[in-house]
Amino acid sequence: MSLEGIKIVAIDDTPSIRTFLRVSLEDEGAEFYEASTANEGLDLCKRIVPDLVVLDLGLPDIDGLDILPEIKGIKPNNKMPVLVLSVRKARETVKEAFEKGANGYLTKPFMVEDLLEIIEEKLPYN
Repeated sequence: MSLEGIKIVAIDDTPSIRTFLRVSLEDEGAEFYEASTANEGLDLCKRIVPDLVVLDLGLPDIDGLDILPEIKGIKPNNKMPVLVLSVRKARETVKEAFEKGANGYLTKPFMVEDLLEIIEEKLPYN
């Protein structure tokens, strides 16, 4: 799989997760950008307009579920895929994430292969 030229923004407050994502996704050719708070991530998404957003729910300033619709609204017709990456496994949380526009949901800890498989399925060029 090649992510050459694909812009990905990761919004996660855990530095080790962001580092793991950066190394894994840049290794596949992606342009990787990161933010540690919801507000920082929203600003970054508005500036960069990425091809995909990887969003944690447990952010220090605003819950990821609350900013999900705003992220989706950055591109016309909600065409910006958002992959939720969270420790939250409750069925209600997963359902709410999809109702608010998530295109995929992966729980932590995760395997990079699972992440890449979901990304490949959800990117708009497929």
